[in-house]
Amino acid sequence: MRASLVAPLAIGLVAGPALAAAATIAPHRASYELAMDGSGDLVDAQARIAVEITRPDCDSYDIDYRFVARFQQEQELVVTDQQTQTLENLADGTLAFKTRTLVDGTEQQVVRGTAVNTGEETHVAFVEPESRSVSVPLAAFPMQHTLALIEKAEAGERIVQSPLYDGDPAPEKGLSTTAIIGPAPDNRAEPEDAEEGAPLADETSPAADMRSETAEGDTRDDDDDRGEAEDPMAADMSPASQLSGLRSWRISESFYDSDSDADGMPVFETAYTLYENGISDDMVLSFDGYRLAGGLASLDLLDVPTCP
Repeated sequence: MRASLVAPLAIGLVAGPALAAAATIAPHRASYELAMDGSGDLVDAQARIAVEITRPDCDSYDIDYRFVARFQQEQELVVTDQQTQTLENLADGTLAFKTRTLVDGTEQQVVRGTAVNTGEETHVAFVEPESRSVSVPLAAFPMQHTLALIEKAEAGERIVQSPLYDGDPAPEKGLSTTAIIGPAPDNRAEPEDAEEGAPLADETSPAADMRSETAEGDTRDDDDDRGEAEDPMAADMSPASQLSGLRSWRISESFYDSDSDADGMPVFETAYTLYENGISDDMVLSFDGYRLAGGLASLDLLDVPTCP
C-alpha cells in the first residue's frame, strides 16, 4: 500500500447530503518537512514531500507527488524515493497512475496502469511491472475521497468509512479507510527548518528530474509550468498566512487491508489538519515501528480553471 500518497492528500466515498456548493481542491504546489516523532525502531528518520496538484480541465486533477525519506539505523543509512503521477477524472471515474520507487538511488519497481469505476466494481489494468487486469469491489480514488471527506466535514459528520484504490500494485488486498473528523486546533506552528546539510532538499523538488513520464506514459518536460502562481505576492507569504481564515478539521485516519492482523490493527495510521480547499498540514504518519511528524514548509496557490 502506498500510504505516503494517501496521507497528505486525505481521503471519502459515500456521497453526503446535498450541499450549497460542491467541494473543490485548490490547485497548488507544496512541500512538507517531517522528522521522527518519539522513539522507535530507528535511530533517526527524516522525510520530505513535494506535491503539485493542477487541473487540466474542470473534471480532472493532475497530481505530481514525491516522497523522499532517510532512515538511519545502527549501522546503515537508507534513502527511499517514491515518485508518483496520477491523472484522475471525476466525471469518467477513471484514474491513470504511475509510481517509480528507488532505494539508495537504485530503481526497485515501476507500477503503471489505469483504473475505472463501473457499476459495483473497480477495474484495474496494469501495464507495468507486468500486463494484467483485476476487478475488485468498488473503491474511491484519492481526489474523489478527499472531496467527499471535505463535504462530510462541512455537513457535520464525524466518521467516514470507505474502500480506496490509489494505484497500489496489489488491489486484491482490499484497502479501506476509517476517518474520524474532529475540530482543528486553534494554534498552528510553522515547521522547523530542516537539519543543516540534510541531503533531501534538492531530491524532493518537483523539478529535480527535468524529464519524466506522465501517469499515462507520455513524456513531458518538468520545467514546463503546468500552473502559474495565482498571486505573485503569494510566494512571499507563509503557508499559515495563505490558509488563514479557511475552515479546517483535524482528521485521524486508519487504513486496513488483508495484511491487517487478527486483532484488527491498521496497517497505517495518519492524522492531519485538512482545510476546506483540500490542502493538508500538521501531519503525523504512523508506520510499523516509527512515526513521522511535520507540516507545510512552502505553499504556492496555482491558477484555478474557469468552470461552470
